[in-house]
Amino acid sequence: MELERDLALIITRFVIVAVLLFSTAGYFGRFHKYLELASHFRVQYLLASIVGLSVCLMVRDWGWAIGAAVSAAINLVAIAPWYTGKRSSNNEAAGHRLKLVFANVYRVNKRREAFVAFALRHQPDIVIAQEVDAVWDKALRPLQEQYPYFEVLPRGGGSGIALFSRLAFERLDIVLPEGEGRPGILVKMNVGGSTVSLLSVHPRAPIRRGHLERRNKMLEAATSYLQSLPAPKICVGDLNTSLWSPYYRSFADQTKLVNVRKGFGLLPSWPTFLFFRWLMIPIDHCLVSDDIRVIQARTGEPIGSDHLPLIVEIEIPPRS
Repeated sequence: MELERDLALIITRFVIVAVLLFSTAGYFGRFHKYLELASHFRVQYLLASIVGLSVCLMVRDWGWAIGAAVSAAINLVAIAPWYTGKRSSNNEAAGHRLKLVFANVYRVNKRREAFVAFALRHQPDIVIAQEVDAVWDKALRPLQEQYPYFEVLPRGGGSGIALFSRLAFERLDIVLPEGEGRPGILVKMNVGGSTVSLLSVHPRAPIRRGHLERRNKMLEAATSYLQSLPAPKICVGDLNTSLWSPYYRSFADQTKLVNVRKGFGLLPSWPTFLFFRWLMIPIDHCLVSDDIRVIQARTGEPIGSDHLPLIVEIEIPPRS
């Protein structure tokens, strides 16, 4: 019994040290891609810290309990703000409401009809899909019956993108670092008398050699476009970075956009094979200029992809 207790303490102390190291490493993500990778798992670090703290308190190991508490606090400080600060409005009819559905549909996902049914069931004004290839292009065509305005740019290798809208839009020229091989979509549309700009991009996942640099160049290009656009404006896409990455924070700070998650929680979206949503990480994003009020933001039911879709309802300010 004493041996089992000592072994449990050794394992607990090892976990506390590891979580402390990884929690701190995430703040130095600009120095190496693996350090940035460490920034994405704040929820997992918090849960591990709470377990370690509980064990230490049970056995009255006060010194290590303090270490676990510090680790928990580091990650709680990063997580808690996303559950507070939801902006309200005294006038519910102040602007025009717009509902968006976004999903990385995953190019090898064979449940294509499930996504089409999902979009039609939720009846958004705008549907945006990423990782659209030629097969997905064909599968998404039923949406054209209810969304007469659309732009579909099928590409292989997860680079394709599509936008379907009930509202007429004007396609704006956009040149991204990978050119037509990995395009984005930039449009402007009239929403209740206000001209709204919408940008959708899909940077590469920073896993393979050179992809970190490609992702960051895409984010830099998107930042430049968003800075040049007048409000109200929206950016939506699988940005392949989480809320706690220094690159994400730089993107949000420089564009001065607000993530729709603010006040609605983390809304983790990837990877769905983990089953437990609180173990997923938030890499699918919708950001809006601060004149846009977010009415609702949530993840939708699984669609066969390794990503959960985002469902966002916003209120566009009336034209001044």
